Amino acid sequence: MTSLSASPPAAPGSPPVVTAAPNRGIVDFLRSPLGRLVLLLFLWLLLRIPLSMIQDLVQERQSRRVDAGTEVTSKWGGQQQLIGPILRVPYIAHYTDADGKPRQLRRAAYLLPEQLGIEAKLKTENRHRGIFSFPVYGAELKLSGHFQRPDLSTWVDRDDDMLWQQAELQIGLSDVRAIHADGQLIWAGKPYELQPATDADWNAAGVHVALSVAPGKADVFDDNGLADFTLRLRFNGSDQILMAPVGRNTNASLQADWPHPSFQGAWLPTRSELSAQQFAADWSISYLGRGYPQQWNSASERKLEDLRQQLFGVSLLTPVDAYRMAERVTKYAVLALFFTFLTIWLTELLSGQRVHPLQYLLVGSALCLFGLLQLAFGEHVGFAPGFLVSTLAVTGMVTFYSRAALRRWRAALVVGGLLSGLYGYLYLLLQAEDYALLGGSVALFAGLAVVMLLTRKLDWHQLGGG
Repeated sequence: MTSLSASPPAAPGSPPVVTAAPNRGIVDFLRSPLGRLVLLLFLWLLLRIPLSMIQDLVQERQSRRVDAGTEVTSKWGGQQQLIGPILRVPYIAHYTDADGKPRQLRRAAYLLPEQLGIEAKLKTENRHRGIFSFPVYGAELKLSGHFQRPDLSTWVDRDDDMLWQQAELQIGLSDVRAIHADGQLIWAGKPYELQPATDADWNAAGVHVALSVAPGKADVFDDNGLADFTLRLRFNGSDQILMAPVGRNTNASLQADWPHPSFQGAWLPTRSELSAQQFAADWSISYLGRGYPQQWNSASERKLEDLRQQLFGVSLLTPVDAYRMAERVTKYAVLALFFTFLTIWLTELLSGQRVHPLQYLLVGSALCLFGLLQLAFGEHVGFAPGFLVSTLAVTGMVTFYSRAALRRWRAALVVGGLLSGLYGYLYLLLQAEDYALLGGSVALFAGLAVVMLLTRKLDWHQLGGG
């Protein structure tokens, strides 16, 4: 209805002037329950800004943890990849050039063992850098097996073209700084000391042993064409240990006093035993499925990366990553905001009690702080205690503030109970990661069903001012 307002005096003899008041349609709509719902959706979108800032903070703290871990592993030992043993033998290759003249070329043959047994024992501990903790290990490794004299007639014309006096056994290890000095090789019953790797062709970090040919022998094998070996090696590492199945038949066993293994690589163990304090695993691998032959030479396209693609082993898994959990908490925070706002709005709608938009904003700010509190406490006391402390703090504050906003304890307890249930349900979803999608979908469906049930008799046209 148009209302009259004051106007300047009319000129004598002129008709009176009638002016209209400003249109209050939009204002009336925003004051209606339906308009307030639209306003709450705007506030919900607005509060996603601080949630995104908290997500950025989680990533920043996670990056800081990675930097601290890099500092720890640079002094202790990083992820270890064991490739070997590999027998390297130089030889002289003969060929004829374009002018028909005979030429010689020095090359190297790389030979893999017929049988390889790997026994590894890991002694784990936690190293700290500030508030961050990292699992590291000390490894005791035993490699045993035998090599067999190969047929190299396709590479050399005469037996004396093979330079067995310069043969060496190579063991590749990704972080050689962490090797202990007491490693030793027993080859054909004779002890050898380990030396730093020097093979420019293979270009792999690790160690090597220069083998010697026994008097009266033409090569490093015995009369049966075999050479037994036993290699003992100790080194430090962190996070994971991977090994290459270089034997025609490779049998590996690994034990560690760590209760949370994550088996990695191209092969899973054929047997594994897990307990609350340790684990043990065995592998049995044939050369038929590994993708590289038993021998090759320096002229081939064989590269170290071919062997690295066939590694197998284990990672020392941290059961609860506080930063990964904190990131997921901030993603689920939008649902907590949505359900809490919806509950207060329904309480306001059904009881007739008005709640100011600023009060909604304060409640939403408290819910946003949940992710920040959980991150801060989780860094110091762990995820589960940090989650509990944050839940109690935020739920208690929102419940008492809802009492002031809704002016009834019953309505405030409904809000607090809903929030407690949401955080409890969220904790279960975070623990059961494989069922997170199913649980989240069920929660959304249940929330929508409750809203539809409570509002089934409402006249939305009247609530919207229509």
